[in-house]
Amino acid sequence: MKYLVKKVIKGRSYYYLQYKDYTKNLGQFLPGDLKSAFRDFFRNVANKEFGSFSPSVKKEFKYFDLKLIENSCYWYATLKHEVFQEDYFNFYREFIVLFTYNSNKSEGSKTKKSEVLKIDPWLKRKPKTKTEIEIMDSFAAFNYAFSDKMEWNLKSIRQIHKLLLGRLDPVIAGNWKDEDNVAPGDDITTDFNDVPKAMSNLMDWFYREMKNEVYPPVLALRFYCKFEKIHPFLDGNGRVGRILLNAILDKFDYPPVVFFAENKLEHSGALRAMLDNRPIKMYKHLICQFKKTYKSLKINF
Repeated sequence: MKYLVKKVIKGRSYYYLQYKDYTKNLGQFLPGDLKSAFRDFFRNVANKEFGSFSPSVKKEFKYFDLKLIENSCYWYATLKHEVFQEDYFNFYREFIVLFTYNSNKSEGSKTKKSEVLKIDPWLKRKPKTKTEIEIMDSFAAFNYAFSDKMEWNLKSIRQIHKLLLGRLDPVIAGNWKDEDNVAPGDDITTDFNDVPKAMSNLMDWFYREMKNEVYPPVLALRFYCKFEKIHPFLDGNGRVGRILLNAILDKFDYPPVVFFAENKLEHSGALRAMLDNRPIKMYKHLICQFKKTYKSLKINF
């Protein structure tokens, strides 16, 4: 069981919570409220870890509530443990509904939130309407990106797009664009002939940055902005990009975030600023949207 270790000392069993160099002795018997023990342990770890946090990252985020993001990381790592399986299941369902509604609305969808709420993210039946196809396929794409099937290569990225648009637009689903397009705001994107190479370079960059241990939220934002600049598909780039951003956060145990449709203009401005090597606006936008996400979900860290 991740984080929970059992050791036998002189014939007696002892239980410990262990994360990195931090250890807490739970004694010979597991506490009745194991969830509280986990929460207390990781809350203490979060406080200690933040005290020795990278000065360069603190400097970049000096105007924003970086500690909130870090506390949420340990909350999310705890939530993903099997002890919290039911809690995680409930959180995931509420989040994916909020994400799907806002992500699709940002791209012009007229689907109401009440319609998204009616669909179970794990529903297996065939959709009956175009609206149901849109919702269920959005769920399928998100679920894939958050699953063990996600291999972080070009094939996986194309699979996300195929799941997202396979039934709505099968001609383009899973295929790189075969003509030039523009991003919202008429921003110029990568020439369609150069997309395969540009995407290959993006993945090479991604693995180099991971090896260099770039701060995960910054890595996720940079990846997302580079992806949107390439705009590799004829349609669905914004939705795929936001799924990938959240999948990167999840990969490093940071909780996912919703970029709300009503803040689309701020989002576009922050994206352009980051591509122009002015990341502060995007950092601010991320934290504002993060706070809004978890306020909407009624979760406190």
